[in-house]
Amino acid sequence: MSQIKTLVIMQLKSALSYLTAGFAYAAGITCFVLVLCAVWKFCLHRKTGRFFWWRLLVGFFFLAYIYCVLQLTILSREPGNYGDIDWRFLVRWNENDSQKAFLLANIIMFIPFGVLFPMFNKVFAHILVTFPVAVASSICIEALQLKYQLGFCQLDDVVANAVGFLIGYLIFLMLRDVYLFGVMLWRWVERDGRLY
Repeated sequence: MSQIKTLVIMQLKSALSYLTAGFAYAAGITCFVLVLCAVWKFCLHRKTGRFFWWRLLVGFFFLAYIYCVLQLTILSREPGNYGDIDWRFLVRWNENDSQKAFLLANIIMFIPFGVLFPMFNKVFAHILVTFPVAVASSICIEALQLKYQLGFCQLDDVVANAVGFLIGYLIFLMLRDVYLFGVMLWRWVERDGRLY
């Protein structure tokens, strides 16, 4: 078990090594969006929405996350001979500790997707919208790995990514409930003037 933990930590460190470049990439796109919004607001005399700054912040972190995922799964890999699609389910779990670590890393890799993506909009907060997007994203990664022979294309990866997304989505729901409770409490205190 400690070897699996060590391997997962090594893979997470590898993913986090791309974070500074991801922040730079996200900052560039965020600045571009800010310029567009400034043109929208000042030239066309339109107002930005109530949650504009929140969405911009979430978008910044989501773009940095997407950059790290793409670097980890596609852009940093060399083409090799990985073969066809492996349709077997959870076969890797019984192979060795490194395969278990890869499976756990695939789960952890999609947790931020489940937390950040629903924060963009009320539409994205619905599970019937976000879950298919997460699964489609995972399938796209696997398809690119298969087409360009950048990694193994396995059903386990898609399932593990979906499980990671669901864990992240549950975290999002908990954070949203805490936020809504805080707003309700704040309004109640504002109305009555006291907490007790």
